[in-house]
Amino acid sequence: MVDGKFNEGLVYSIMMAPTVGVPVNNAIRVKGNQIARQRMQLFDLWADQAKTDWLLWVDSDVVLTKEVLKLLWETADKVSRPVVTGVYFIFKDHAGDLPVPMPAVFKEGRSYYEIEYLHPLPENKIVEIDHAGMGLVLMHKSVVESLRTAHPNQNFFHEEDKSMTEFVGEDIVFFRKLKQAGVKVHAHTGALVKHMKIFPFDISYYSLFWATVQREAEKKAAEESNDTQ
Repeated sequence: MVDGKFNEGLVYSIMMAPTVGVPVNNAIRVKGNQIARQRMQLFDLWADQAKTDWLLWVDSDVVLTKEVLKLLWETADKVSRPVVTGVYFIFKDHAGDLPVPMPAVFKEGRSYYEIEYLHPLPENKIVEIDHAGMGLVLMHKSVVESLRTAHPNQNFFHEEDKSMTEFVGEDIVFFRKLKQAGVKVHAHTGALVKHMKIFPFDISYYSLFWATVQREAEKKAAEESNDTQ
């Protein structure tokens, strides 16, 4: 079972890929509930059996479009940008009843168990990042040799935890291993897709939420200023 919007977006994008100049060879599906193990299975299958030079990872709750597919394809380069991610939004906290949207692209935090969101999100820029979610990532096959040389006989997607509150997910572990292997990662902040959660997380919700937060902060500051006069 997958989200209908994911299926619609994937099928439509594959069918329309030739019209935007993207050569799609085939699609590989890995399913189950042990995501770290399944990501590694897919990586090894692509590395050892598939003949394609590029792999686009798409999670089953991300809505791909042909426009985003084209943008990622045109941004990626096997030498200068071997790994390029698009942007979708996630939430870890609530403000009242509303989930707080944040982009799933990150910089290193102050400690091993911390990351910093790339927020506010730059508009329509290509930026170097440290980590991202694996939901929409295009990578060149050159990363296979880099990773296997730097981390022989390892699962590149294992999870790490020190406690219930100090935890590193499989996607962050993967990007840290890429960085240790000398592979740079870029995000295109114009390659925006919907993330199907309790409702579609997208750039419209992200922009509206944070514009409202900004207005409320300005209103509060104005009221406090009037009270002190």
